[in-house]
Amino acid sequence: MRAPPMDVYLQWIVDAWKSLPDELIKKSFKGCALTTTVPGGSEDHLIHCFKTNSEVASGLDALKKTRIERSLEELEDLIEEVDLSEEEYQEDSDSSLIFD
Repeated sequence: MRAPPMDVYLQWIVDAWKSLPDELIKKSFKGCALTTTVPGGSEDHLIHCFKTNSEVASGLDALKKTRIERSLEELEDLIEEVDLSEEEYQEDSDSSLIFD
């Protein structure tokens, strides 16, 4: 017995995907953490390996902690940028002009 031609089995795959409800596909991607459309981790609890009694149940807490740390680092970087911009702006400020 020979394997079917590639175009035949690829069509089987396409047909199988098309037969699945969109919500099922979306849910499966969320469960594998393969979506990035939701910022802030509001769907992190849907990740299969982070669920209670799973392989990495403590992973959800670690992920939340990492998200917070990164957010704080980004905030610190933004504050530093603003401080640097203000310093540059002050050098060009009219306050250094002398009026008679």
